[in-house]
Amino acid sequence: MRVIGATVAVGSAAVLVVVGTLFLRSRGSVDQPIAFNHSKHVEDMGLPCTTCHLYAETGTRATIPNLEVCRMCHTTPLTESPEEALLVEHIQSGQPIPWRKIYRVPEHVYFSHRRHTSVAEIACETCHGAIGETSTPVSRPMVKITMDRCVKCHQNTAASNDCISCHR
Repeated sequence: MRVIGATVAVGSAAVLVVVGTLFLRSRGSVDQPIAFNHSKHVEDMGLPCTTCHLYAETGTRATIPNLEVCRMCHTTPLTESPEEALLVEHIQSGQPIPWRKIYRVPEHVYFSHRRHTSVAEIACETCHGAIGETSTPVSRPMVKITMDRCVKCHQNTAASNDCISCHR
């Protein structure tokens, strides 16, 4: 009888782990293909966000770095890091890195990075948090982007709160 009880307990624990993992993933947690270290690039090397996120100041979308961006510095490994070796493998093979987006806005919302970063001069950290200080990949948004948060920011900065400004 004890064997059956132990089996049920172990089985139940396994089910809880699987359900918990699926729940967290459904809430926006993602795993990145390479353990990118933002801190090494931003804090140690002094690179601005726009070095890798090319259109953050000039486009609607900031873009996730592509191989050409990484190739600017990483044609060969600069360190002994296995993650950098994986990056170099992608660059040399021409296989795109399957980065996974963590920030999303609903399809009915119009958001322009240029309008916020260049025109309104809002720092990336205002909406994205202190990602530049992280040494491991961010698996979910550091700052929750909600309509309420955006409306409050627009009120505090005297930006338009007319619905058509953001909703198309």
